[in-house]
Amino acid sequence: MVELTELASRSFIVAARKSGDQAAFVQSASKTHGVNVNLSEVDSLSTHLCRSYIVSVYHSAERFLHDFREEHVALYRNAWVGDGMSVDPLTVALRNIAASQSDAEDRIGKDLITRFQYYRIVRNWIVHTKDSDQTKLDAKHAEIAPYSEEHERMFSTLEAPNLASVLKFDDFVCFTRLTKRIAEKMAEIARPTPQQLVDSLSFTDVSRFNGLKAGRKRNALSGRIKTIYGLDDATANWIADTFIDSLA
Repeated sequence: MVELTELASRSFIVAARKSGDQAAFVQSASKTHGVNVNLSEVDSLSTHLCRSYIVSVYHSAERFLHDFREEHVALYRNAWVGDGMSVDPLTVALRNIAASQSDAEDRIGKDLITRFQYYRIVRNWIVHTKDSDQTKLDAKHAEIAPYSEEHERMFSTLEAPNLASVLKFDDFVCFTRLTKRIAEKMAEIARPTPQQLVDSLSFTDVSRFNGLKAGRKRNALSGRIKTIYGLDDATANWIADTFIDSLA
């Protein structure tokens, strides 16, 4: 939807500028579609949209971090530590998914983390303050670490991150890509061993298949494990067999 919104807004702006009378064009479109438009908002449309994209991506990132935390706690049966009023969700995650926060940061990459944290601060500015003084935002932008060789290849075509005052569509693309990459790396760090997955299962996980014969029960549990964890057949079958045997 973001891409369609961006395409529609660009087309509208180009058409308005080419019309020769932007005010008349906007008024005509407003009347045609029954949407009341403040002409002064047209010139700032791109800026407003780019800001809304950052807010949208961060909302999705927060939801992922919340769900990841719940799954991690349920799997490893260890409560997370490090919460605080001024501690953001990603930092809390980094404190709990590896041997230490610094270990998690090294494995994910400070280049990705500093960019994510920059966009988080920009999002907070958009939602809560919009203070004309952007000194803190600019300082956070200056803290962004250079790309690693791996990530340079992934992000080199993008003109982002930009200062909060001049956000572009590339900032949306950059924030989206780096959020996905951080999520992938977090999943790699927290990937459980097959035995840990066996230990995480409970009787209720297999009780739904009690009406099935042994072979079909095993296949059903294996299929569920593959769906949840994205494992290969051999690993999922081993986990299912090991868990079912432990109930005998």
